[in-house]
Amino acid sequence: MISRSTLIVLILAVLIGGGTYYYQKKHSTPPPSTDASKPVFASMQSADIQSITLHHLPEGKDTTIALNRSGEGWAMSQPLNTPADTSSVQGIADGLAEASSSQSEPGTPDRLKAYGLDPGSIAIDFTTKKGAKHKVLLGNKDFTGDDVYAIVDSQQKVTLLPNSLLTSADKTADDLRDKAILHVDTDQVASAELKNPSGDIVMKKTSSGWNMTKPDTAAADSDAVSSLLSAVSTGKFASVASETPDNLGKYGLSNPAVTLTVTNDIGKSSTLIVGSKKGDDYYARDTSRPTIFEVDADLYKKLTQTSGELLDKEPLHVDESDINEIQIQGSHGNIVADRKSAGSEEWVMTEPSAQKGKSASAWKVFSVLSGLKADEVIEKPTAAVLRSLDHPAYQLTLIDTKGKKRTLKVSQASGDFIYAQSSDGPAVFKLKKSSLSDLDITSADLAS
Repeated sequence: MISRSTLIVLILAVLIGGGTYYYQKKHSTPPPSTDASKPVFASMQSADIQSITLHHLPEGKDTTIALNRSGEGWAMSQPLNTPADTSSVQGIADGLAEASSSQSEPGTPDRLKAYGLDPGSIAIDFTTKKGAKHKVLLGNKDFTGDDVYAIVDSQQKVTLLPNSLLTSADKTADDLRDKAILHVDTDQVASAELKNPSGDIVMKKTSSGWNMTKPDTAAADSDAVSSLLSAVSTGKFASVASETPDNLGKYGLSNPAVTLTVTNDIGKSSTLIVGSKKGDDYYARDTSRPTIFEVDADLYKKLTQTSGELLDKEPLHVDESDINEIQIQGSHGNIVADRKSAGSEEWVMTEPSAQKGKSASAWKVFSVLSGLKADEVIEKPTAAVLRSLDHPAYQLTLIDTKGKKRTLKVSQASGDFIYAQSSDGPAVFKLKKSSLSDLDITSADLAS
């Protein structure tokens, strides 16, 4: 027989052991969780999808949008025959290929109603390049808003899929159509010809920027040209005026006010024409497509720039390393500085005699030139403006390593402005009066 004291000890041991087990079990580190999420369409890439058909099911009325791969992009065949917005359609294809689920529910009739799957909000039919056909029916979002209830390939169960798929597919035909104004890769543009009310402008890309070849040969403002091309290539039209070009005259497009033709580096051209005004917008058309659409006033303003607005605003482009001598004739007399020796970064004063032999800070001249920007380029200066340059207030002459001279002449101030003209071309530049004082430094300033 077990004594009373022994029994008490045994009972205490059992209680302590059980408590220790419970404590350890409760506070032990749980095994790492595993993500049971599995791809819905295993081994399928978005590039494998050949066609997508969206059935929007508002109150049981099927609104169908049919999309098919076309070259490197997508095209719409229903309800319109028109190019599709590649990024938007690709978003749907990516969503299908990347769709995964970690949870499913029984697809009983009562639950289908609760999940918004009877009849559903959007049905996505798609076909792969190998001919496999699939269907995804999307219903309501779940309580988290992160997932949407779905039925895949008519299965008897309801699957939770990422809500991003519903977001990408829940678009109208107008949302999914191609709204690009003109398909242009700005990095590959080699030339651009712009015809507008101010005349004809032809610009060609070079290794150093853009040059204008018409109406005159001159350097173009690379920033202004790039801004114009970017506005056309990235712009989207707001609305469609006509799906066909049957009556171009009605929209002012049989004799357009503006024509922009852009040619890439392999000779392929794209043309945008702009016609009559409608409210604040203008009718326009990419001539490679039938659609007549509307562009806004901001784009029209860019397309109606004059050649003067597109000309380079820097009066004189200079590479300091190419220059051997600086000559200045200004209000402080004649100043001359020479590079100390070929290839040297040191400069010395040679005029006036009081500064001769002193080190020269040539960078002061070049820094002013590099920051000199005109407010306006005058294509057809008046006789009075030209006369003001016959006897300039300031003249800078630069002589390069081959002995070639380039000059910049600057007029006396006329009100708040001065005029400048370089030997590089006939253009006259209108600058702020302060530009003259920046250029007309003293010999002491240059020698310091």
